[in-house]
Amino acid sequence: MQVGLALLLAWRPGPRRLGAAFLAFALPWTLAAGLLLVRQVHLLYSEAGRPLRGLNLATRVTLIRVIAVPLVVSLILAGRPGLAGLALLVAALSDAVDGSLARRRGEVTQLGRVADPTIDAIFCGSSLSALALAGLLPAWVFALVVLRYALLAAGALWLRLWAGFLPVRATFAGRFYYFIQYSLLVGLPLMAAAGNTAAGRWIPRALGGLQVLVILQLLLLGRSLYAELRHAD
Repeated sequence: MQVGLALLLAWRPGPRRLGAAFLAFALPWTLAAGLLLVRQVHLLYSEAGRPLRGLNLATRVTLIRVIAVPLVVSLILAGRPGLAGLALLVAALSDAVDGSLARRRGEVTQLGRVADPTIDAIFCGSSLSALALAGLLPAWVFALVVLRYALLAAGALWLRLWAGFLPVRATFAGRFYYFIQYSLLVGLPLMAAAGNTAAGRWIPRALGGLQVLVILQLLLLGRSLYAELRHAD
């Protein structure tokens, strides 16, 4: 698939060597993601504890966002915000579909519970970083993004070391934040491609405000989990 996308990018008119640059990024990225997925296959079992023989449909849809990371980053950095916005839209739709698919088909798995928020964080963090490097996102917003994901990574590491496990809890607030973030992520490059300078000013501010809200939520959640673990001891 990545080779096909590289050939398509090389064929389309635009920046020279875009296809080759994308392929140089996409192949090691996909290989690393595949190796990481293989290491987590032991989590591929249903809520009833029944092991599954292969990846279910919902997990395959989730993996669309893994494949899309190098595509979105390459398009943004190559100055193709319109195409990047469309790729972001496909990724956002995959995030909206995978969970409902798993619940509707009775295929909710521990792998899906862990992979979905992890892939969301990687995909959104990579996309926001690319937008900042392309000059579409102010430095102060990028600093908040770095702080948010640093807190998330530090909290996850602390829980693994302190409690020996990492609780994964889907919350309404978390789903709402990601819905808003994906909407803004899709809108920013599309508005930039359309030459809408007003949207180019307020969307980054909205993204910055969202990072502040998520950071506050992470701090409150960390405090709650810490108190819960202390009480359990």
